[in-house]
Amino acid sequence: MISPHTLHPRPATQRDESATRLDALAEPEVLILGGGVNGVATLRELALNDVSCVLIDTGDFCAGASGASSRMAHGGLRYLEGREFRLVAESARERNRLVAHAGHLVSPLEIVVPLEHVVTGFGRAILRFLGLSNRNGPISLLALEGGLLVYEIFGRREHPLPSHSTFLRRAGFPKGLRRSTRAVTSYFDGQITQPEGLVLEMLGEALDQGPHVAALNHVSWQAENGAIHLSDRLGTGSWTLRPKVIINATGAWIDRVNAGLGGQTRYLRGIKGAHLVLHNPELFERMGGRAFYFDDGTGRMVISLPVDSNVLVGTTEVETSDPDDRRVAGDEIDYLIRAMDGLFTDIAVDRTQIVSVTSGIRPLRRGGQGSATSAARDHALEENRFPGCPAPVLSLVGGKWTTFRSFGEQSADRALALLGRTRSISTAARGYPGAAPCTPGELDLPLSQAARLIGRYGALARKVAPLCRGQGATPLAGAPDWCRGEIRWAIRARGAATLEDLVLRRTRLSFGAGLRPETLDDLVALLSEETGRPMDELAAERQAALREPRLMGTRAGPAQG
Repeated sequence: MISPHTLHPRPATQRDESATRLDALAEPEVLILGGGVNGVATLRELALNDVSCVLIDTGDFCAGASGASSRMAHGGLRYLEGREFRLVAESARERNRLVAHAGHLVSPLEIVVPLEHVVTGFGRAILRFLGLSNRNGPISLLALEGGLLVYEIFGRREHPLPSHSTFLRRAGFPKGLRRSTRAVTSYFDGQITQPEGLVLEMLGEALDQGPHVAALNHVSWQAENGAIHLSDRLGTGSWTLRPKVIINATGAWIDRVNAGLGGQTRYLRGIKGAHLVLHNPELFERMGGRAFYFDDGTGRMVISLPVDSNVLVGTTEVETSDPDDRRVAGDEIDYLIRAMDGLFTDIAVDRTQIVSVTSGIRPLRRGGQGSATSAARDHALEENRFPGCPAPVLSLVGGKWTTFRSFGEQSADRALALLGRTRSISTAARGYPGAAPCTPGELDLPLSQAARLIGRYGALARKVAPLCRGQGATPLAGAPDWCRGEIRWAIRARGAATLEDLVLRRTRLSFGAGLRPETLDDLVALLSEETGRPMDELAAERQAALREPRLMGTRAGPAQG
């Protein structure tokens, strides 16, 4: 009998291809549960080393904490206070590698720190460093200078970034800072302009290694009789897998997933964080392409940075035991707006400027009972054997965006050891596919459109460009900088299957001046054409999108039309 996913009156998509591959992968060497940055990084490592592997996610790739980050590749300057020296060294090294090997999506970012104290707060910082206090306090120039000296020593190996600088006279300060500002220091970290794009690029590279690799989103699963039974929630098919190794890379869901595999673990401490995306042209211009890292007035630091033409502000830290909790409370929004409104005395920031809200749960390692801010950010690889589960289970606990490659490398190496295999390819100095040279003149498109594609996809613009000619060049309604060909490519080549997949993780349509209802109409039509999904399902997704603050910001409300 021919499977339903082998016949297509429409172009085959990445999901179709992975579904077909699953038919022949009943006994993969490795099954990865979770399509966030750590799971996909592990898949890339294994695929490049010729390991048969399957990755599945019950939602979309990069839909959890990986898609709700501060978009920073940083060495963890503030982790020095917690004496996490190994993490800072690893983070600084991986940050530099990202800037060097993924320069199309990761770039150096100047971070400006306004300071109201030269010495005050230094003693409290020493107490925090010594582990004698968990109390927040004002950051002082003396403490920051000392921290930056150590921080930059960790970052001097492999593609170092520029050194920091300090200004003590107002003539060197950015305009509009509070009169109480005594000094301004600026240093460099990295900015990931499109974190979701980087995850999807790694996923594509893994799938390109051949039919021994499959990755499918929107999949439900159940462990039973030593096997893992999969079912595509969108109707492609069902499969039974008997992997030799299982990797649990589900982030905030790790303990819940381990329970589904037959074990009981308590590895995680969930810390929910929210970011706001603001459309405030005056604020964006004042920031001048720099991030601002500033004291909220209570000793807690807030980060704000430019993303496209918007300003991203974060983050809050709220403890939660529910991995599905995406709610952003009104007091979280009020806190971030109040903090941002106090940065420049002559620029007002208010709720009406919010075009999108992000929320994710950081899967921190369970440890002491200190504050969320002081909780350890390091990662660990835990190995278990659960009753009724023949395969060993590796849980990827903790971690942060910047260290995904090294964490994936460690996880893959452990899986290789369990399989009795050795590594043949390293990714430490490997360039990402989109980082290869590419010029607008190569794409046979108007130069402005070609430049936009290269800015979004790097060298992968060569694959997108053919779909952006002719009718494919037609702009989306309400979003003239995005064409229909890009949406078709996101569905065919990057596994997008729902409206949320497209808006939040394949494009930045919720940025700019905000997502428009007419744009959703175009996306619904394209999804229906490309996937064959029923229009009534997509219409329901459209109605839900109009009520979703993560897509619509403060304009979210009762669905209209």
